[in-house]
Amino acid sequence: MAEPRDATHDAVLAVVRGAPSLDSLLTRSELRHVVREARDWYFATYADGVGHQGTCVVVTAGPPGAGKSSILSTAIADLSTRLVIDADLAKDYLGNWCAKTGRYADLLGTPLPDGGALRPRELSPLLQTVSTEVCNAVRRAALAGRLDVVVEGTMASPAYGDRLLLSLAKSDYDRLHIVSVETDRDTAHERAVERWWQGRKGDPEMGGRLVLPESIDHAYAAGREQSVCRTNARALATAIRAGGTAVEHVTIAEYDDGTLALLDADPPRSVEHRHT
Repeated sequence: MAEPRDATHDAVLAVVRGAPSLDSLLTRSELRHVVREARDWYFATYADGVGHQGTCVVVTAGPPGAGKSSILSTAIADLSTRLVIDADLAKDYLGNWCAKTGRYADLLGTPLPDGGALRPRELSPLLQTVSTEVCNAVRRAALAGRLDVVVEGTMASPAYGDRLLLSLAKSDYDRLHIVSVETDRDTAHERAVERWWQGRKGDPEMGGRLVLPESIDHAYAAGREQSVCRTNARALATAIRAGGTAVEHVTIAEYDDGTLALLDADPPRSVEHRHT
């Protein structure tokens, strides 16, 4: 008998789509408290051994399911000395917090077609706003401390780049390295479901990380297979090179389905590695 992946996925989506987001359940005071606690936990857990050169920030761009996290060790030689600011890690903390405090107790007891119940990591879409606040708090503290960081994100919104440049200007960072990871829409959907399913089978306590299909679709313009994430990443690099920003040097490395396709570095040079 085939594993009931699709039926379980559909059931999880139905449950999560019908539930309120975590931020809507918290008062402003509770939200500030949770964000501070999560920020402090993040530094205590992941900041050991991080460099304090403050000379370069690496930003990832690409739709959910493109494989951004898996490419980082290949794309960034000094990854071990950087603080990776990843909303998925913040969501793990928040999912555990919800389970411990009884938030979403009714949801986490929901039986599913595979015989298990909904698990904390499957609350991820409901934690999006709060996890963003946590990552913003971590990033502000990291940049203020001149830490070497990697900021993971989709860059699906053009405004993301503008906000990032303002943050870098406040802390006198003058270099930016962009890692743009691309895949087609169908592949992104399939990878997201498979990652969730493998996580659900492999981690009985936390479950698999759930991504709503509409979150993936949001990263693609209608009728296009290339994501808006890459378009926005290229536009940010172009804006930096046009001058007028605190960032003076920008490098963009583009990966297509895990393969380096283009390296455009500062000082300006282009090295193509296109494979047939």
